[in-house]
Amino acid sequence: MDAPNLHLLRGDDKNGIAQYLKQIISGLGADFDPGMNLTRLDGKSSSLDDLKMAVNSLPFFGSYRLVILDSVPGRLDKTNQNQFTQVLENIPPTTHLVIVAEDHQKWRRDGGSWTQSWESLPSSHWLVKWFSARQGAEVIDLPLPEARQMDSWISKEVQKQGGRIEPSAAYELGTHTGTDTSIASQEISKLLTYVNFERAITREDVLELVSEEGSTDVFVMLDRLMEGKTAEAQAMMRRLLGDSQPEILLGAVIHRFRQLIQVCEGMEAGDDPADLARKTGVFQNRINAYMGAARRYGMTGLIGIYRRLLEMDVQAKTSRVDLATNLELFILEANQ
Repeated sequence: MDAPNLHLLRGDDKNGIAQYLKQIISGLGADFDPGMNLTRLDGKSSSLDDLKMAVNSLPFFGSYRLVILDSVPGRLDKTNQNQFTQVLENIPPTTHLVIVAEDHQKWRRDGGSWTQSWESLPSSHWLVKWFSARQGAEVIDLPLPEARQMDSWISKEVQKQGGRIEPSAAYELGTHTGTDTSIASQEISKLLTYVNFERAITREDVLELVSEEGSTDVFVMLDRLMEGKTAEAQAMMRRLLGDSQPEILLGAVIHRFRQLIQVCEGMEAGDDPADLARKTGVFQNRINAYMGAARRYGMTGLIGIYRRLLEMDVQAKTSRVDLATNLELFILEANQ
């Protein structure tokens, strides 16, 4: 069977999505030239005609074209089904289309038990059904790991990067990075460079390199913001912007407020702290702090903040507003 040329990547693990995109590009062969044959479209601003033109163009000096369509769940309602599937059904075999659908898993009660399902693109969604039934198409789920899975994820990522790590070190690193795989992957690279790939990363290495440096401060900064300590959070954000890419910081902020929305939803449903920690991936010893923040912001406030963060993401991609400036302003806005 030929390899699929239609790919639906569903999830909120940005690092996992980036790695899978690299895998797709690698599979296109040595003659694939991204400068000539790669088109990336923003699903929030690109029209269906833009997509048609991109997928139907012939490859230049190579075997394949690659079209990546970002940020699409909001546009995939029932009214767009016929036009969208018509485009998909007529994509030539020389074109690979990747639809990147940022989505989040949510716990739902099914009878007497709890199950997880995707919020925007569940298995019942017409696009998922189309991809699942179509030869030459694939649905790839890339969710962030749960907090209890981070030890295992970190150990596997260390092996993937060519190194070794002691179990206690994997646990320690997970307590600092949470479930943010992008930051965890960067910290692993730094730690492996520190040990020169000659020995296993130890807990002492993590404490020495991670605890006092930038990535950990992302989470300390978020804790201060969550506690309403605006001045401290603003000072920490300014230092972080001097050492870290703003896109990584934005991802961490979005993830934190997404967790707060989930905590707020669980509180409204009457969940106790233990259930909330299990469903949201928040560490048990931190869930009360998250619950306090969720009460202070309220669901209306959290949804407004989350929309503002998504707006900042779009502005960064379209270069309308400097992301670093937006992040500093956000610290002030979040606690007004």
